[in-house]
Amino acid sequence: MIGSGRLGHYFGMAGHVRYSVPVLIVLLIFGFALLVVRYSEVFIDKRVFRQKNFLETLNSLSDQIPFEKIHFDYNFNEFAAVLKTMPKAPYLILYDSSNVDVVFNHVCNLQFIPNALSRLVAVAFDENSHAALKLKHPAIPNVLINLKPLVESLESVKENRGYLTYTLALVVHAKICASLALRGIDFWSMHQDSLWTQNFDLMNVEERYPDAYLLFDTIGNENPVYHRMRDWVCGATFFVRGNPTTFQFFSQVESFMLSHQSPDSTIFTYLCGHHHYKCQFLPQWMVSSFNYFEGPRENVPVLIQIDGGKQKGESKMDVLRRGNFVFQHENGTCDETNFHKLRENVKFGFPDFIRKDGSLKENSFQKTVYFMKNLFNVDPWNRKFYLTIHESLI
Repeated sequence: MIGSGRLGHYFGMAGHVRYSVPVLIVLLIFGFALLVVRYSEVFIDKRVFRQKNFLETLNSLSDQIPFEKIHFDYNFNEFAAVLKTMPKAPYLILYDSSNVDVVFNHVCNLQFIPNALSRLVAVAFDENSHAALKLKHPAIPNVLINLKPLVESLESVKENRGYLTYTLALVVHAKICASLALRGIDFWSMHQDSLWTQNFDLMNVEERYPDAYLLFDTIGNENPVYHRMRDWVCGATFFVRGNPTTFQFFSQVESFMLSHQSPDSTIFTYLCGHHHYKCQFLPQWMVSSFNYFEGPRENVPVLIQIDGGKQKGESKMDVLRRGNFVFQHENGTCDETNFHKLRENVKFGFPDFIRKDGSLKENSFQKTVYFMKNLFNVDPWNRKFYLTIHESLI
């Protein structure tokens, strides 16, 4: 009886193996076919090659203007020495010939705000814009980092030329920030297309956050839907407390930009997930972007970056004119009257951008979905995933 039991067990096992082998072969074939399909998809998806070419070109350009070339440049050293002697953290803007008119408009915006213009410093990316600002406003510390030869070398590039130029400027910006941080210089990075509706200088923002190494603006406005993006950096306005940690931060930003197809703001967002960098975020009633114009206008932020609203064929100055945000007369003098109307003009500017469809509100279902995604850490918009959002742009 024992022998027959063992024999039955043996034949049972043999039958099981005999039937399992075809199943295993089918599974192996299916797995191999799946790998072939996924492998072929990489070659079918042209975005992969566009991204590869984009990053290779960007790295080649970056290699031609390494960190050391900026950090040890005589003129940049002189510029940094001036910044170090300033009693308050300077407001740094970057510009070139494409937006020097916006810079002049920005200077007229600050002209009527006590202590604002005295903190403005600038980095030019081509000789003509550098000379133009130096001629008209010689008191503004102004240094040249000439990117024109690199930009001109892109004339033969057919794909993504504009985005490459833009990203190159962001990479150089990261190198500039790293250099100033390494020297122990505290500074603000700002945009020349930001409106100052009040005296930002009087707010003493740096003292409000004494333990923060980095202060960033955020995306959106105070409507509920943007609460989900409360840690998303906009990147138009940020403060850097110069020290070895912030030097490391911007070195990391540069490294990520050369290996990911993402702008600096997404990388800021990602890196700020590390508490080591001591990031804090400015409230949107203080600093906002063009998203402000989507919602109600009861509260006017102190700073508003005009980073949107452009229609086909328009320049940035055309957008500012449509909003009635021009502070310079045609003869080059500053228009104080329009400056004093700025807050009113902001409240009523760009009425077509107000969202009236309720899309800035959240219902109970959306709130529940958000809660569950965060509970199980599968929210696709958190810092870890946010780094890859812009990779579809190219």
